Amino acid sequence: MTEHVIDPVERAVAALQRETTVRGLLDTASREITETLEASACMISRVVGDLLVSLVEFSRGERAPDIGHEYLISDYPLTHEVITAGQPRAVSLLDDDPEPTEAELLEKLGFESLLMVCMPSGGSCWGLVEVYGEGTRFDDAQAGIANSIALEAGRRLERFAP
Repeated sequence: MTEHVIDPVERAVAALQRETTVRGLLDTASREITETLEASACMISRVVGDLLVSLVEFSRGERAPDIGHEYLISDYPLTHEVITAGQPRAVSLLDDDPEPTEAELLEKLGFESLLMVCMPSGGSCWGLVEVYGEGTRFDDAQAGIANSIALEAGRRLERFAP
């Protein structure tokens, strides 16, 4: 007898579909992405012009990304790329030559790796999903999983638009 294994993205999508509020949706997205990728933490921020405003975070440990901060998107080249191109980007202090401003932020937050994906909604990048890790780099497969979950969360956000 074979046991049916649920695809992690399918599980996350099912969890997102049960949410009835924006806050619940964002909380669930951050938790599902963190747990699915076996990451340390996840933060979702709202894109407001050139500003990123942190909204929710989920952490599997004691260390969290420090919610409540605002960042200028133009100060972080890789972040800007993710938001404008909609493509995932990763950076790690384990890399030989990580992007300096992103690396500085990672050091400040106390994490070694960062994966960023766009949460598109309403035809633009509504929010930025930042996934933090320790002791490992994020790979293309993990970026694809995070991107799939963020895309579904963005589609679900449109249900709550005024």
